[in-house]
Parts: sequence; C-alpha cells; structure tokens
Amino acid sequence: MAKKPLKEYMTGDKFYYVPEIFDCISTRAAEMNGFEMVMISSSDFACSQTGIPDLNLLTIDEYCHMIERITYMTDMPLFIDADEGFGRPLQTYHGCKRMARAGADCILITDGMELAQPGLASIKDACYRLKAAKDGMADTNCLLMASCKHSIDDDFDGFCERIERYIEAGADIILPLEVNRSKKYGGKVGGALKIGETIKANYWYPDLDPGDKAEDAPALLKAGYLFTGIHYSFRAAMYAMLDTGRHVFESKTNDYVMTHYDYTGYHFHYSPMACFLQGTPWVDLEKRYVDNPDDAFAARKLKGFCGKSDKLVWDGKPIERD
Repeated sequence: MAKKPLKEYMTGDKFYYVPEIFDCISTRAAEMNGFEMVMISSSDFACSQTGIPDLNLLTIDEYCHMIERITYMTDMPLFIDADEGFGRPLQTYHGCKRMARAGADCILITDGMELAQPGLASIKDACYRLKAAKDGMADTNCLLMASCKHSIDDDFDGFCERIERYIEAGADIILPLEVNRSKKYGGKVGGALKIGETIKANYWYPDLDPGDKAEDAPALLKAGYLFTGIHYSFRAAMYAMLDTGRHVFESKTNDYVMTHYDYTGYHFHYSPMACFLQGTPWVDLEKRYVDNPDDAFAARKLKGFCGKSDKLVWDGKPIERD
C-alpha cells in the first residue's frame, strides 16, 4: 500500500497528537500505542545520538540516516524538527532537499537567529530561510512548517505580519510557539484561538504541556489547529532505564525487569525485538527464499526472542504467563 501524503490527513476533521521520538524503537512504540504520526525531536534525537546536550551539533547526514531508517519501517507521516535549518539559506535548501528525499513528510524551520544566537531573525531573513526550505522540497510531498517565536502579548500585530509573510514564503503549517507564554488573551489556549480566529491557516498547537486538556481539542480544531506534539518517549525511556538499572546493579540479578513492568499490561518473554517480529512480514518473507522454512533466520529469531507470554497490545486484562 502506498504511503498516504500528509496533506490527505489535513482535512480539518481530526486533531492529531504527535509523539516526539528519537529512533526506530520509540517510533514503533508510538505506532503500537495507536498514534498515527510522529516527529523527530531535535533535542531528544541529538542527546540520544551524542550523549551530550543538544547544542546543534548534528549534521544533515545524521538526520537523513535516521529519517531513512524510520520511514523504511513505518508508513506513518514523519515530521522533522530542523531548528534554524543548518545555517545560511543555501544550507537550509540543501538540508531540506536531502531530508525530503529521504522520506520526511514535514520539516519544521524556526525564525530564531542563525547559529543559535539569542533573538529573532528579521522577517526578511526568516522568509529567505523559508523560501530556501520550500525550494528544497520541490517535487516531493514534503510540507513546510514555520515556527514563529514572536510574542503575541507584546506585539500581536507584529506576530500576524510575520505569519502572513511566512505563509507567502511557502509555509504550509504555522507553529505559534510563544502562545506557551501568553497570558493576555486567556492563557495558552486563549492565545492560540485568537491567532486562529485572526488569520486562517493550518496550525500546530505548541507541545502538549501538563494542564492542557483533551476537551480543548474541538475548539482548537475549529480554529485551524490540526496537530500538537507530545514529549514523552525520551523521558520515559530514561526513567525506565534508570529505575531498572538501579535494581539490577543493587541486586546483581536480572529478575526485576522480567516481572516489575507487568503492571503496565505489556510483557516481553525475552526482548523488545518481539515488537518488530510478531505481526510483521519478515518471517513469512524470508521463508520464501529458503528450502526449509523452519531454517529461515527470521523464523529462528522469532522462536528465540518471542514467546507465548509476550503481551504487546494493551487490553486491560492481567498478563498470563507460560
């Protein structure tokens, strides 16, 4: 089945919650949970790849490498947070061209200063950056999202001027980032609604924060907000590794991980590889290319890494063990 272009999701009849992921396993977990699209978080991706804070050190090659791997394993739309676009506009053009051809469905470009300097780029410079990004995406289905960091409380008219210009420069989606700090128009939701009522566009609601309510989604959708990001994958992975690692280190056994997380409703007989083997075509595919199907490497992997006690889908029922 051919991958569905992101534009076909943007009918205005559904509000999408988009997990911000950092690799293939966090993508598969989001897919198994029922989410329909994901975003590579620049900060989570950078930290997971380098082991140091996100200091804008990752290269286009590293982004393209991960994009290719994720889009190979799933047909879910993939958003990319590309920060300020890797440098001057020509670098933005080059980076977006490569990422779009690697399989990115939407690339986010911000209007911050180059080289992570404080402050905002001028409208002119921000538009050059966006035009370069859009030109790089030519002849692909990739869309452009523009993040606007201009304060709506301090200068609403100036904010509106920016997003109108960004749309003219080719932005398909607008992320009004500073509504996170808005108090003047009724808080974050109030600020977002005022923007949507003032300028008709496709919007991304700034990342879901504690206190954001699911019941606000219909009003946001009506105002043009189609997506919001959710940061949980990287934090959840780190919590689980720290918690489990501490118990393993202190007990000098591996018993904790085999039973402790059963309360979550999921269980791996041996390895999370079960997420990639069970219910996927790999075993049946390799059996086509060997004389004895039981000798297929993927079949042997399935037997060794997956078990009857695996539970990969939450159904609210207690786990049954062998």
